[in-house]
Amino acid sequence: WSMKTWIYHERQQAALCGQHALNNLLQRCQFTVDHLADIARGLDQQELDIIIAASGRDSKDYRDRVNEGSGNVDASGNFSIEVLRAALIPNELTLVSVAGEHIRDSEVDLTDRTGFILNRNNHWFTIRLVNNIFWKLDSMKERPERISHFALAAEVKAFLDAGYCVFTCLDEKGLTSGVLPSPPQEEWELERGRPEFWWDEEDLVKGKNSGRAKVDTWRNVGSGMRLDGGP
Repeated sequence: WSMKTWIYHERQQAALCGQHALNNLLQRCQFTVDHLADIARGLDQQELDIIIAASGRDSKDYRDRVNEGSGNVDASGNFSIEVLRAALIPNELTLVSVAGEHIRDSEVDLTDRTGFILNRNNHWFTIRLVNNIFWKLDSMKERPERISHFALAAEVKAFLDAGYCVFTCLDEKGLTSGVLPSPPQEEWELERGRPEFWWDEEDLVKGKNSGRAKVDTWRNVGSGMRLDGGP
């Protein structure tokens, strides 16, 4: 009997692609919209505290900053890179831009990295190494998309040339590739994510039309809690 490997691929809800990108990076449903919103509010308050310390509450700088609203989450729920970075701190991970790593000159072997998060036009998505295969995990797409090791550098370069911001996942010191959670290989481990978002890696590799994990024990699981906290 050989163990299966499952891939977690959250699909888009509202404008919560930042939340989905983080969860797809960690291959588990670790972050909720409320969790990230709390981080965004905390970062906003830190920025205000800096202005208060420098100029006071009655200053024009303070009033302008308050009138601008949040710089870390917009009304539709799109989170900033600062929120994503702060969310990963408990996992001893950080996100570092690859723009300064001479990617275009092929001076960096991207296949040594375990995960990337990309952004353009307020949309976040993930590229993640799972079981020695890179997968593009875009919440706007129906299923994970495989990227070969050979094509990875060309894909990242193409994203950079198209105006994407590309961040690689490193350890908390920003020195080496971040240690990301291993993919589940037993069905009980699928409890760390929502059942409808798991895909059978073997079926995906074989190009089967339906690669969703079949977990009969969760047949009666409901749709979960709504984003507004309702049933």
